[in-house]
Amino acid sequence: MSPDGSQVAFAVDGTGYETYDVVVRQLASDKPDETIAKTLGGIAWASEKEFYYVTEDAAHRPYRVWKHVLGTPQADDALVFEEPDEMFNVGCWRDADGSTIFIESESKETTELRFISLEGGGGAPTVVRPREFGVRYDAASHAPSNSLILTSNVDGFRNRALFKASKDAPGTWALLSDGAGAAVLPHDESRSLGAPRAFKDFVAVRGREDGFTQIWTVPLDGAVAAAPATRVTFDADAFTASLGANAEFDNGGVLRVRYGSVTTPSSTLDYDVASKAFTTVKVQPVPNYDEALYATERVEVPSRDGKTKIPVTLLWRKDKRVAGEPMPTHLYGYGSYGICMDPSFSSSRFALVDRGICYAIAHVRGGGEMGHNLWYEQQGKYLAKKNTFFDFVDVAAHLKATGVASEMSCEGRSAGGLLVGNAVNLAPDAFCACVAGVPFVDLMVTMCDPSIPLTTEEWEEWGNPNNAKYFQYMLEYSPIDNVKPGATYPKMLLVSGLNDPRVAYWEPAKWAQVLRHDVANPDDVLLKMDMAAGHFSAADRYRYLRELAFDYAWLLDVFGKAE
Repeated sequence: MSPDGSQVAFAVDGTGYETYDVVVRQLASDKPDETIAKTLGGIAWASEKEFYYVTEDAAHRPYRVWKHVLGTPQADDALVFEEPDEMFNVGCWRDADGSTIFIESESKETTELRFISLEGGGGAPTVVRPREFGVRYDAASHAPSNSLILTSNVDGFRNRALFKASKDAPGTWALLSDGAGAAVLPHDESRSLGAPRAFKDFVAVRGREDGFTQIWTVPLDGAVAAAPATRVTFDADAFTASLGANAEFDNGGVLRVRYGSVTTPSSTLDYDVASKAFTTVKVQPVPNYDEALYATERVEVPSRDGKTKIPVTLLWRKDKRVAGEPMPTHLYGYGSYGICMDPSFSSSRFALVDRGICYAIAHVRGGGEMGHNLWYEQQGKYLAKKNTFFDFVDVAAHLKATGVASEMSCEGRSAGGLLVGNAVNLAPDAFCACVAGVPFVDLMVTMCDPSIPLTTEEWEEWGNPNNAKYFQYMLEYSPIDNVKPGATYPKMLLVSGLNDPRVAYWEPAKWAQVLRHDVANPDDVLLKMDMAAGHFSAADRYRYLRELAFDYAWLLDVFGKAE
């Protein structure tokens, strides 16, 4: 929506390739729609007459920011910023206070932000802090104090600390402190912080502590914190919490949050920062759902290297589980990029759970569940990447050994496909079935070809194969290159989309061919290719549900529960 509410912009992708046409529609006039072609999708309104947008290069990398004036040809748009480094992606957005446009250059390891002051009429972007390898930061604008509020891992604050800076000197940071100079959210190795959100009277920060998502609030008095940070508390033992839309900068001290768990439907809550009281705004309606029928448990599995315990979230239906007897179990995992598989609600899981299957989520290293620095940076990427796969296999073995699981299936999507691809190579007899959605499995070919979308930026996740040590290490776990000839594999369902720009269709197609050639049971390898979809399956929600129903029907058939 434009700042004056007179226009709405929406993005359209008809192929699944994630290249969008932005359409601007006048809400109260008969003027024809205005279309900006081949963009990243989102726009940042500068005024009711101008906006900024991002375009991609030939390798599908977002790299240019443009300024468009409504009513003028796209060919006349001004180039505002271009990122030449192929390791970096570009993003652009208008911050909540309405005064600032941020332009972000970000690699897997490094961040560089620029901002444009709309109150000053725009102009050239100002660099917040020049890029420095390994330094990541996020910023929010607080116009009343002419300040930036930041979180960063700079200066040894490995899981990030909370900072402030003047817009007049954006590279000079100090810890966000109270009037006495005390940091309001002291750095703690057990706590990791995400991006800050600044509002007129307070700051909100989402992060992680004790293995779960958390939210902290800090009241503001100008550019000074009026009190120490307070963690928002919830009643449940295991939950997922996040910041909602919060479109209003001056929100009267009320923060909108989203909350749920594996058994609790997603809820929208208003949190009063001063009184710490919640008001329920909306609870996701789930027809015919009764929370009392289901149980959840969090267990911990010792890692084989002895360095940690791997959290596992279990979900089952109470009347389908006999005490002391194992259940058929479906194990889901991801484990890359520091992305967390939080215990959130998904109504689709109950298609399995209601039929007597225990749904398990393995929170393996490579994600960020137990802290970004330790769980991801130190023990889940580069030359420690095999921990991700070992953790998953060890979870499967533990659930069987402790009587939770009888026969077991596994599932992963995208980089989660790399995970399950390794799992079936390491322990093909551990699983009866494997669902691999848009699986990233041809690691060596993809990482050795910089012309493929996403390849160069991925070098900061897996390693640059031009370096011999990374090449050899990746070769040791690349799923296609490590299929066990003659072994009996689980029944395999490989699902992909022809228009996928993230994991090209030929990766699962090639994997299917290698499996069918090498394993003892080639007839159990099924490749399902959607000829009109991209990375995230069908765009149409009903088609998406039909695709998901196919996957689950296939799984239930393997378990003998398809009736």
